Amino acid sequence: MSTPVKPGAPESDTLGNVLGILRRRWVMIVAIVIACTAVAVAKHVRTTKSYQASSNVSFQSGTLSDAALQVSPSGGGEPQREADTEVLIAHSPEVAEGVRKQLRLNTSAAELLNEVKVEAAANANVLNIIASTGNPQESAALANAFAEQYIAFRAQSELAGISTSEAKLQQQVNELPVGSPERATLEASLQRLGSLRAVAGGGANIIGRATPPGEPSGMGLSATAMIGLLLGLAIAFAVVFVLESLDRRIKSIEEFERDYRMPALTAVPQSAFRHQSATQRGEMLEPYRILRSALDFAAVTRQMDTLLVTSATSGEGKTTVAIDLAHAIGLTGRRVVLVELDLRRPTFARQLDLDGSVGLTNALTGGDSASELLVEPFPDVPNLSVLPSGRLPHRPSEVLGSSKISDVISELASPGGIVILDAPPLNPVADTQVLLNNPVIQAAIIVARLDQTTRDEVKSARAILDRHFVDPVGLVVTGMRDSARYGYGTYSGETPTLDVGVGPAAADDAESGRRRKLRL
Repeated sequence: MSTPVKPGAPESDTLGNVLGILRRRWVMIVAIVIACTAVAVAKHVRTTKSYQASSNVSFQSGTLSDAALQVSPSGGGEPQREADTEVLIAHSPEVAEGVRKQLRLNTSAAELLNEVKVEAAANANVLNIIASTGNPQESAALANAFAEQYIAFRAQSELAGISTSEAKLQQQVNELPVGSPERATLEASLQRLGSLRAVAGGGANIIGRATPPGEPSGMGLSATAMIGLLLGLAIAFAVVFVLESLDRRIKSIEEFERDYRMPALTAVPQSAFRHQSATQRGEMLEPYRILRSALDFAAVTRQMDTLLVTSATSGEGKTTVAIDLAHAIGLTGRRVVLVELDLRRPTFARQLDLDGSVGLTNALTGGDSASELLVEPFPDVPNLSVLPSGRLPHRPSEVLGSSKISDVISELASPGGIVILDAPPLNPVADTQVLLNNPVIQAAIIVARLDQTTRDEVKSARAILDRHFVDPVGLVVTGMRDSARYGYGTYSGETPTLDVGVGPAAADDAESGRRRKLRL
C-alpha cells in the first residue's frame, strides 16, 4: 500500500529535508561557526598592528642637462618605462641610506626598504610612497623622509649630470677657434647649464605629505569576525553535506514511507520507551491509541484477528510496540492475547516481570495447553493475556515453521479477540520469513526506528516482504525526538489528529473517500 503523491511534493520534500538536516546538525553547525569566528578574532587580536602612511611626489621626465642642451631625453615616448625607473630610484638603497641618516635610525637600509613600498600612480607622473610600521608617527615620518631623500637624490644626480655636461662642452669649446659659430653655440649651452644649477631637483616635488594614521591598516575587528562567520558557515555546511552523504540512516517518516512503500500508522516518541514496569506502561499509550484506531479502520476491509509485529533489524522497538499495542487494545475491553515468538532474544520476562522459563515452547514440545500457560501481567486489564517464549530451542526457525505454531495460534484466538505476535526481525534470521507464509497469520505491522535503520536494511526487508504471503498494514515509526509535533504529552489548544491511508474506502465512507481523520 503506498501513499499518494501530492502535487508539488518534490519541492516541499526538498525543503523539508534541508530543514530536517539543519535541525539534526544545528549543534555541529553552531560549534563550527563559533570556532571559526573565534579563531579569526583571536588571530586579529594577536597580529601585530600595522599603520600605513603615504606621501606623494610628482616628477618630470628627462633631466635638466637634456633640457639645457635641447636634446630628446633618453627613453622619451615611453612613460611606463620612465615611471618604473623613478620607482626604482625612490626605492633604492642610496635613498634608504639617506633616510636612515636623516632620521638617525639604527636600522639598516635593507630593513627600511622592507617597511616601504613605492608605486607609480596610473596616468600621472606621481609616486606614492607607502610606509608601514607598528607606530603611526614612525610610519608618517618614514614616508616623508623617503620622499625628501628621493628628491635630494634626484637633485644630486642632476647636479652631477650638469657638471659632467659642462666639462664635456668646455672641452669642445676649447678645441674650436675663437669667433666661430660652433663655439658661440656651445658657449650659449654652457651658460644655460650654469643657470640650471640653481633649480636642480625642482623636477620633483612633494604634493602630499604623510600624516599619522588614526587606525591600523587592514580589516577591522568587525570585518574579521564577519569573514570568520562566513568561513565557518561554508565549512559547517560542507562538513554537514559530507556527513549526510555518508550517513545511510533514515531520518524522516517520509523516507520510511517511500522506501517501505506503505503508510505510517503512528509515530512513537523516544520518551515512550523509558518506562520499565508493567504498571507504568499505561502512562505512555497515546501513540498506541492512534495505532489501535488505524488498525480498527483497516479491519473494515481485511481480516485482522492475528497480527504479527516485526522490524527490519533488532533494536527498533518492536517488542515494546507489541506490548503497548496489546495494552491499548485491551483497555477497550476486547480480548487480547500477546504471544512472544522471538525465540532467540526474548524480553517479555524482563519487561513484564514474568517467569520466562515457562511459555510457548512448553506448548510446542511438552504437550501443555497454550491457554493454561497464559499469564496476566496487567492487573487493570484482565482481558489481556501474555504467553512468554519459554525455554529457548536449539533450532528456532524449524520450531516456528512447524504446524504446531498454527495450532497454538488457533487455540489462542477467540471470536472478537485479537492475537498479537511479537516476531524476530526480518533481516538477520529466517524465523519471521517462515511465519509470513503461515495462513493463520492475517496481517503484520513493521516497526522502524528513526536515525538507526539504514536504507539498505529497509531495502532488504522490503524485498523479503514482497516474497511472502502476509501483506503488512503499515509502519510504526519509533525514536521521535519532538513529541509535541505528534500530539503526545499534555494537550493545549485543539485536538491533534493523524491522517492514515487505509486502502479502499468502505461503503459507508463515501464523503471522506480514501482518507479518514482519526480523532482521539
